Amino acid sequence: MRQPRVLVIQDISASCRISLNVAVPVLSCLNNGVNVLPTALLSTHTGVGFSDYTFLNLTSEIKKILTHWKKLKISFDGILIGYLGSTEQIELIQYIIKEFLKPGGLTVLDPVLGDHGFLYAGFDDEYVEEIRKLCREVSVIIPNLTETSFLLQRSYHPGPYTEKEVKDYLKELASLNRGIVILTGVRFDEKNVGAASYHHETKEYAYAAGPHHEGHFDGTGDLFSSVVAGFLFQEKSLQLATETAVEYVNRVIVRTLDSGIDLKYGVQFETDLPFLMEQLYQ
Repeated sequence: MRQPRVLVIQDISASCRISLNVAVPVLSCLNNGVNVLPTALLSTHTGVGFSDYTFLNLTSEIKKILTHWKKLKISFDGILIGYLGSTEQIELIQYIIKEFLKPGGLTVLDPVLGDHGFLYAGFDDEYVEEIRKLCREVSVIIPNLTETSFLLQRSYHPGPYTEKEVKDYLKELASLNRGIVILTGVRFDEKNVGAASYHHETKEYAYAAGPHHEGHFDGTGDLFSSVVAGFLFQEKSLQLATETAVEYVNRVIVRTLDSGIDLKYGVQFETDLPFLMEQLYQ
């Protein structure tokens, strides 16, 4: 099986199983040759449960790395983009896509903006607008419903949603990149949660779901986008990528709850990596 060379652009949360800490092993086990470009170094994530965390913006180092890579004539078959620390970094991503992505390469964007109806710390309307512009440059967009509300300038509500609402969101999001959109955290009832996908060109719509678990599970969004990207980089179908990501995340949440670990540090994702490989090679 061909091993594509891919680039992951995300932050490092040094003590938590999120961002690069989960993206690298997931993409690697799906037979992708992984390269990394850290956007920031944090002591923990910036969400619920932590305060006084450290934050080091790595923009200046990114520029040096890109200069060196340019000399080496490095290029990538695919790029996965996650947390970006500033509007300047968003501009750098546009440069990376133009200069380092091979013709026909795939770009996957998890437009990290917020959750539960609120923006993450440090983000504002200007940042949202720049992310909206970045959406136009990528092949695949994977927002949650909070991020969708900001990208589409719509009011947020936690759900459940009607199928018409979800389809309207997907079509409007797909008008940004004229490609693939996968909307996460979709609930049509109180018992199940999943992801809905839409392909702008084929007009194909699909939905995959699993049991809804009460609580907040940091890192599961990064896991989901990494699984989807890993399968798409391997030229697997959108349906397989989405269904596998939903099933995998559900397995990880169940295992994490059974383990009794402190949820704010992330989820126990490693144990179920063999499941991903089984789905890839079936």
